[in-house]
Amino acid sequence: MQSPLDQLTPEQIHRGARITAVVTAAALGLGYVINILTPLAAGIATFTLSCALLLAAPRQRATELLGAVAVWQCFAEFLSTMQSGEFQMWRLAVSVATLGIGIAIIRVQHLRELMRSSPRVKVGDLDQRTVGGIGVLPRTDAQLAEMRKDHVA
Repeated sequence: MQSPLDQLTPEQIHRGARITAVVTAAALGLGYVINILTPLAAGIATFTLSCALLLAAPRQRATELLGAVAVWQCFAEFLSTMQSGEFQMWRLAVSVATLGIGIAIIRVQHLRELMRSSPRVKVGDLDQRTVGGIGVLPRTDAQLAEMRKDHVA
C-alpha cells in the first residue's frame, strides 16, 4: 500500500514549504500586531515557521535561518510592546526556546553524521565549511602540515 506522501517530489515539498513559510510568517506578524498570540500559539507557529524555512531554503545554513527568525521575533515583540504597552515575556521565551530546541536537534544530527563519517578524527581537525555546504570533510595531511607550518617531504 502506497501513501500519498510517497508520490511527492522534493521540488513539490520545496514549493509547499515556501508557501507555508510565507503564510506562517504573515500569521505570526498579524498575531503580534493585533496582540492575540498566546505563548502556546506562538510556540506552535514558531515551530511551523522554522520547519517550513528549513525546507524552503535547503542551501542556507540552518542555524543562520533560525537565528534570523529569533531576531525577527524579538523585533516583532518589541513592536508589539510599543503598540500595546505590555511586554509578553512568556510568549517571547516560548518562541526563542522553540528555536533553541530546533538548533539543538540540528547540532545533534550533525554530530551523528560526524560519528558515522569520521569516528576517530578530532572535531577540531574537521572542516566546518565545505564547498557548497556538502558534508564535513577531514583536512588532508597537506592542509594540516601547512597549518602547523611544517614542510611536507
